[in-house]
Amino acid sequence: MDFKYLIDKYQLNDTETSILKYLQENISDLKKIGIRKVAKDNYTSTTTVYKLCKKLNFEGYSDMIYHFTYSSQIDDSETNIDIYTNINKQINNNLEEFNSILNKYKNKLIMFVSTGISQTIANYMNERLSVNGYRSIANAHLQLLSKEYKNEVLVFAISRSGETKSIIDILEQARSNDIEVISFIGNTNSKIAKLSTLPIIIQGQDNFAKLKNPPNTFFSELLLIFECFISDSLN
Repeated sequence: MDFKYLIDKYQLNDTETSILKYLQENISDLKKIGIRKVAKDNYTSTTTVYKLCKKLNFEGYSDMIYHFTYSSQIDDSETNIDIYTNINKQINNNLEEFNSILNKYKNKLIMFVSTGISQTIANYMNERLSVNGYRSIANAHLQLLSKEYKNEVLVFAISRSGETKSIIDILEQARSNDIEVISFIGNTNSKIAKLSTLPIIIQGQDNFAKLKNPPNTFFSELLLIFECFISDSLN
């Protein structure tokens, strides 16, 4: 269960965020923790906890706890899969289609769409394509997403959550005009995934037991996958 994703998606306030972090920290004991204890330990009311359950689209507290506990068990089994296994899976599943789409735009235009840290990654990917003969730009230009640019522009989108509003707005315009989109995202069920011609799902790992502030490997996995794709396309 990606708690950070829930906090961002539902725009939780400080109290709601505190409750969610509390549940995450006690994930292994959730079945033993009642709603009153959650409220007491977070200096709030049971009504606030219940409203959070509804805000997250659960029927009630028990439904939320069941969902979190079940998701945690799934996550635990998935973290036993190493990073390279995940990367190889994405390469095997997407390499052929990626190359097929990219080759169509060899002499056309590739446009990157990203924000924040993703923009830094997009800048690198843009340079990587440029030095290998592709026409590529690292910033979005909305005028290039009109109908006359169908089959002339390919969009690359980067968003870990897959729910970045500004990117969604751009992709909705692109797809309404049948402009193809390749996305690198961390959420299979996200809006950006649904808007993409080819969504490449990067799980990202953050379970490093010896680190107090473990990193998430989303961006490093993204770069490695992209390098493998590009290296193969140049052969």
